[in-house]
Amino acid sequence: MIPILCLVILLGGGVPAWALHAGPEHEDDHVHETPVEKKDDFFAMAKIPGGSFTRGSTFEENKVHLKMCRQVDKNCRLWWFTDEFPRKMVEVDSFWIDMYEVTNEKYLEFVLATGHRPALDETCETEKCREGNLWTGTSFPDSIRNQPVTQVNWYDADAYCRWRGKRLPTEAEWEKAARGRRGRMYPWGDDSPEGRATFQRKWQGVTTMTDVGHYPGGVSLYNVHDMAGNVWEWVDDWYHKNYYAKGTKINPRGPTSGEFKVVRGGSWVNFADSLRSALRRWSRPEVQFNDTGFRCARDDHKTTPSQ
Repeated sequence: MIPILCLVILLGGGVPAWALHAGPEHEDDHVHETPVEKKDDFFAMAKIPGGSFTRGSTFEENKVHLKMCRQVDKNCRLWWFTDEFPRKMVEVDSFWIDMYEVTNEKYLEFVLATGHRPALDETCETEKCREGNLWTGTSFPDSIRNQPVTQVNWYDADAYCRWRGKRLPTEAEWEKAARGRRGRMYPWGDDSPEGRATFQRKWQGVTTMTDVGHYPGGVSLYNVHDMAGNVWEWVDDWYHKNYYAKGTKINPRGPTSGEFKVVRGGSWVNFADSLRSALRRWSRPEVQFNDTGFRCARDDHKTTPSQ
């Protein structure tokens, strides 16, 4: 069993809310807005140029990743990183991706307009589990309005993006937006995530995560924010550990079916080694956790998205 603190998302998708320690309660006014009809929302999207980019990791790089992991967990094993192998050039068409993770405020618009379930785990049977929910029904503290929405499963994320006239990014698209053409370790380069991402934290309720765009020094080459830390991000692809070795090199879209969906980017609870942009993790699509959110993408129709 791989310890939680090093590699948070394994077969279950993240750190269960019941396993986390909640901080003190806050008396913030709650946001509960009236229904809206707004749907398409192409504001604040970055265009990612088409072409080839470096995806994955070499065997030698995997050994470096193992050393990074063992600095915080002596039980780390080399095979944990073999799904990043082999490192090779793949190609994607140009596309647009949200500059920011979807926020609670944006997701509330969707919930109020469609009647979709709120962003919370309604299956909780213990207080510890309920402490992981930042929403109460269709309201939440104003202080988290601009934080990334969590407690959404893959189906929720997919439904939201479709409602906005978008879609979830493919795993390859996500990795290019994060790493650039040359395959950076982190979105900003190879330097430490300190001061560039929200990571290595314990659960403290509404103060656990940061507002999207909080770290200007943590943006990717394409000015996409928070692709490391804060929350793991759902992508469209089904997960398979050997897909990089067997999949297509042009517009790869993952296996046609599977048991798990891919999540990328690491979260507030992870150590720096799990924030690498090449790191692949997986989760059952029906689960939701307080360290997992998403952002949307759209095809490039050769025109600038309407504002």
